Amino acid sequence: MSISFQRIPFVREWGSWAVFIYSCSAGLIAGLQTRPWQTGNGFSIRTLAAILGLIFLVNSKATLASFLRSAENRKEHLGWLLFFSLTGLALLMPFLISGTGILLASSLLVLIYLVFVSNGKEHYLIAELNGFALLTMSAPIVYFVITGEVSWKLYTAVLIFFWAGVLKVRARLKKTVPYRSLMLVYCAAAPFLYHYVNIPVILLLPLSENVISLILMREERLRRTGNIELIKGAVFLILAGFFWE
Repeated sequence: MSISFQRIPFVREWGSWAVFIYSCSAGLIAGLQTRPWQTGNGFSIRTLAAILGLIFLVNSKATLASFLRSAENRKEHLGWLLFFSLTGLALLMPFLISGTGILLASSLLVLIYLVFVSNGKEHYLIAELNGFALLTMSAPIVYFVITGEVSWKLYTAVLIFFWAGVLKVRARLKKTVPYRSLMLVYCAAAPFLYHYVNIPVILLLPLSENVISLILMREERLRRTGNIELIKGAVFLILAGFFWE
């Protein structure tokens, strides 16, 4: 019996996929700078399996929300949820069995997400920040699979950068002084946080657009804002390729 692709519950939040892809790419960039091929330990196969596992886990988000909120087709939603989550865990677990810190942090973020979804509050600002914290966890996971080491420094770098995008979109949607002020204060504090953790501050160069955008506050379609954030994410990765230590 064939399954129509239209019936498969893919996550269609393209902004989330973009953050996920950029985070995985950041983990790859940082990991490859350690020259893992010199050890001849088959890092490429492990990395591919881990990324596939992460893709399945990210895609379980839609089925999880549907299972918790829908009164109909709960068995179907549960089936897809188990398929995506168990497949993702099966692909990831062989490499993360020794990554206790990453597993605990990821589990905590998942539990917090469950609380928000269960209460219908997944669109609250704190819930969106938690969601991005979960998506950007893919950076240290990919790095760990490649190197065998946990880099919270890398996670901090990626998380701080992409949280700025959440705050910018919220400020543009709400157009209120508190949200604009929060975004400006965040962008001002981010370089100090980078410097404190010994992360190259130049990686934050794309955030200058956040400040300019919010000061001018020109009318802008949400799609254009999304495209700008995509470009900024690509610039962040290019800068990471040159300056990550």
